[in-house]
Amino acid sequence: MTPAPSVPQPPRLSLLKPSSPEDYRELILQADYFEGQIDTRAFRAQHQHYPVVSSNPLVLEPERGSWVYVERFGAVVFWNCTENVVQAFQKDLQALPHAGQRIGSAQDSLTVLVGADEDMVGFSAVWLRELTLDKLKIISLAMAQSVALDYFENSVSAAMARFQPVVRSLREEGKLRLTQNGVLALVGFAMEIRAVVLENLTLFDDPPESWESESLAHLDSALFDQFDLEERIGAINQKLAYLKDAGSSLMEVLTTRKSLRLEWIVIILIAIEIVFFVWKEMLPK
Repeated sequence: MTPAPSVPQPPRLSLLKPSSPEDYRELILQADYFEGQIDTRAFRAQHQHYPVVSSNPLVLEPERGSWVYVERFGAVVFWNCTENVVQAFQKDLQALPHAGQRIGSAQDSLTVLVGADEDMVGFSAVWLRELTLDKLKIISLAMAQSVALDYFENSVSAAMARFQPVVRSLREEGKLRLTQNGVLALVGFAMEIRAVVLENLTLFDDPPESWESESLAHLDSALFDQFDLEERIGAINQKLAYLKDAGSSLMEVLTTRKSLRLEWIVIILIAIEIVFFVWKEMLPK
């Protein structure tokens, strides 16, 4: 019988064991966010010179000892990459069709120290016994989610800021100081933000790697807590609920204003008809 072909195993990143407890390998991570979604298949097709470590999610190795993690919802995490590699990769990414621009306000950094006695997550650093592909994915996903939340938080805050003057005018003056087109544009902007955020928040599930190992699940949970992902998602959901209510309220005010205007038009027309009838009756026959 012909032996069955061997199933390729996921590559395992090399581990550098320290010669002394202080001799850790330090890796610097940088996470960026690009507006819109990233077509990872198109990127791989156009830039085949980047060696692929993993296809889903996409992990590349532009240089030995450095990696780039790419999430389709717009986040990229650079592991131990030089500035030249980062700039070249960002340029290649933004050259994609329909590519979004890098959001400068959505950026984060982290230090990973390999060679510790146990895996541990700190305020600005992560200690690992060894660096495997699974751990790289879990750490990268947490950073990717964090910078994506930065962008979503800013977008939602911008939508709320556009509502505040209108709400203040309603409260202080009892008037809606916007035209019909202005109200519709404001509600449309809020709806667009809500749709984008809700669509992407569905991607904030546990990584599949954490389902297969208790230690990986602990690492994922610690990172989730360290980046305050649950609290931040909750805050965004509350603001989205506010935007929904505010938009509905404005539409109701707009509908009421149109109804009142129609009622006044009808009243004026009736009044004109009555005046005309009385005038006609008063004419000498």
